[in-house]
Amino acid sequence: MKPLLRHRIDATFAHYDVDGNGVIELADFYALANRLLKAFGEPASSERGRELVEAYDGFWDTLVEHCDADRDGLISPREYQEAMVVAFADGGAFDVVFPEVVASLLAIADTNGDGRVDAAEFGVLLKARGLSEAECGLAFTHLDTDGDGAVSVREYVAAVKDYYTNSSQDTPGSWLYPASLQPA
Repeated sequence: MKPLLRHRIDATFAHYDVDGNGVIELADFYALANRLLKAFGEPASSERGRELVEAYDGFWDTLVEHCDADRDGLISPREYQEAMVVAFADGGAFDVVFPEVVASLLAIADTNGDGRVDAAEFGVLLKARGLSEAECGLAFTHLDTDGDGAVSVREYVAAVKDYYTNSSQDTPGSWLYPASLQPA
């Protein structure tokens, strides 16, 4: 695996390992969902809140299916590294489940209800994931590939797939987590 792709996978592992205990587990996914709900002021009991949590449950199930080689309910860094490029490059279940997760994320992010996720709304989403204001602006500019002033489900899903499969630093996926562009 090329060093940049390995670094990107390691960076997203760290993002998913919310409690920093060295493994990804279901509690981490609930913590991520709760962090996003809190950032947008959306109660978990609302329809959109429930949809986000259900989407994260589905994504967790898919992640475990593809990454948890020893079936212990925990995903180690090695398991994650070995599975992610194949899972995104080959598609399969990720091509079905991941767009659902993204659709739920963007529905929560669409705080003004206009059916679009503009730069300000997308910034709240990325700040909840730990990006700076400047990184949010850069990411939005590069992910809005059609230049319509919004990030769509299609654009976001394409950027994530690009992030995991393309070792170039000049593609939209390179800006999904701008701080992770260069290996440490």
